Amino acid sequence: MKSKIQELIDIKLVNSEQAKEMTELLSRAEEQLTNGQYIYALFQAEFKKQTGYHYSSFGTVMDFGDEKLKEAEQNQINDLLLGYLTKLKKVELINDKQFSEQSDRINNNEYVHLFQFLPDLTSQVNFEEWMSIERLDSYRKGLFENGIIDKKENDRLKSDIKDNKLKSPFQLIDYCEKARFFDLSKYSNDPKIYLEKIHKLTSKILPELDFTDFKFEIKVDSTESFSDFISHDLITSIKSNGKTYKQKSFISPDDIGKDNNYLGKIDEQEYYQIFNKVLKDSQSPYRLHLIKSSHNHKQGSAHQYFGIVALKKNQLKMFRYADSYWDLSYESFKNPLTTTKIDNVIKEYQKLGLLAHLDKDQLAKSIEAVKEKENKNLNDVLISFPEVILSFDVELGNLENPYEEIVSEYSKISHQEFNPTNINDGFDLQKETVSLSFDFNNKTYETEFKVDGDWIDTRFFEYMNDVIAENKLNGKFYSLYGDGAELIYLTTEQYKHIRENKLLVFADEWESQMDE
Repeated sequence: MKSKIQELIDIKLVNSEQAKEMTELLSRAEEQLTNGQYIYALFQAEFKKQTGYHYSSFGTVMDFGDEKLKEAEQNQINDLLLGYLTKLKKVELINDKQFSEQSDRINNNEYVHLFQFLPDLTSQVNFEEWMSIERLDSYRKGLFENGIIDKKENDRLKSDIKDNKLKSPFQLIDYCEKARFFDLSKYSNDPKIYLEKIHKLTSKILPELDFTDFKFEIKVDSTESFSDFISHDLITSIKSNGKTYKQKSFISPDDIGKDNNYLGKIDEQEYYQIFNKVLKDSQSPYRLHLIKSSHNHKQGSAHQYFGIVALKKNQLKMFRYADSYWDLSYESFKNPLTTTKIDNVIKEYQKLGLLAHLDKDQLAKSIEAVKEKENKNLNDVLISFPEVILSFDVELGNLENPYEEIVSEYSKISHQEFNPTNINDGFDLQKETVSLSFDFNNKTYETEFKVDGDWIDTRFFEYMNDVIAENKLNGKFYSLYGDGAELIYLTTEQYKHIRENKLLVFADEWESQMDE
């Protein structure tokens, strides 16, 4: 039996040099080769033949935009592509359906270049192979075995897969009792209408999510706004089980309904967290998860489709593989923070004096911020109160005077107990070291740190605590668990009480935050 590449040589679609190129590319595949992989390798061989290098999705820009050819030129490219398509069908790299659909696109003048046609064909073939009856049926079995679909829906799904009725991964949602599908194009563009409808449909997933008193407010987010861009927050509130819940998320009111742009219509990654707060308070074993799909071919505009599903922790494993039809969000099942616990912990922080520097209005505003956000741990709660926790990325954003800025922030969270003056660092990316100096308690402190691109020298943290210890201050800077550097200034008594009562998560307790 001839190899597929030899067949391509025989029909004069590739030459021996291209065949060698394709063989090398395909040899990297770890599983059985698919038609989509052959067509993509063919595209790479054609691209290199004409440009001298391989196409890269990261480094190569191809933008055909709204390019229009003259009639004679368009007819010429159409003839080329139809001939190409016919040869691919002859060697069975495409099926009758794909040949028919692509022929229609060619005849409708949708392509102006071979390098526009081949990637689109690759995408279609890859997607349809991914949505094969065999793969879908295997996925169906996983859904049934994990209790995500019941027997009746399992039988219906099995029949529909056999009859090739599924054309999108999102259709699987229709068989799941505890899931809902959202197509944003089907909703009004008026937030007063669609926001409550989306929240109501989401609440139908579980009976305990029923709510009343839906309200929302759209505010300008000055912290994320610039001279040429105004950012907005959506604050929603509902009443469920006798409690009021709030959630902050992103919205772009000026872009809703424009140019098929659904990104700013609703923040699908955040809006549903208001219901996870309800589930945590009720000690439910379920969490709502966002359903997206990374694989698609002409499946609507970006952000147009998504799903929400309620799952238990033991139902998640089947979705954590790269070839899963659903890309599920990661939600916290560990140590859930109920609204009651958060309220009590804030009172503890007040008793400990952590919030004594805030006036009544600042305190009330911070408490509202806590209610509006998703709090995965108590660090998330306390960081909503200004000048208590210093949080920054160890990959420095300020490349002019980063150490000077951080030392100044140290002073703020210590509430001037550590109050250095004349802070300088002379930071320069081109130098091997940076010299930090400041005055404190009638002494000048000066030391050098290594410059490693835009990364902080981690010895800085140890040095700062040495300065604190030398001056016998009442407190010390402690590292908290977080994505970057998170620091808090505490007295020994505060630290002991917080640690013993688990009122914060310290950096050395990171294992306690492992969930899935």
